[in-house]
Amino acid sequence: MPALSQGLTFNSTGTVYVSYPNTATGVQVYYSDRAQGDGYYGASDGVHTVMYTTTSEFEGSVSMQATLASAPAEADWFAVTDTAVSYTSMDMRNFPSVDYFNFTGNFVWIRGVVSISAGAVESIQYNH
Repeated sequence: MPALSQGLTFNSTGTVYVSYPNTATGVQVYYSDRAQGDGYYGASDGVHTVMYTTTSEFEGSVSMQATLASAPAEADWFAVTDTAVSYTSMDMRNFPSVDYFNFTGNFVWIRGVVSISAGAVESIQYNH
């Protein structure tokens, strides 16, 4: 990805890696810290690209959310269509997966959403 590419971080820790905790007993949901979207800069094309890298053991889903609010509350976030990927134990992958999506919108902020029940999301790379 070009120089504007950034790894979405989780829980303000600076880490882009999300793994299923050993103490968990069900699906865990994580939201990345917000990142500036194309609309934040007043860009008119609204083109964004996102890439998810997951381990072969990953079970769950990864998707993107966006908002048009400059100071968003939780209720201001909405799902970005056609950015979701989902894997179950039935997929039987023997290799990590890399999935990418392009989406368009003059979003002010974006964030990643990970619902995980096994394995790990190694990174969510984002570009606008």
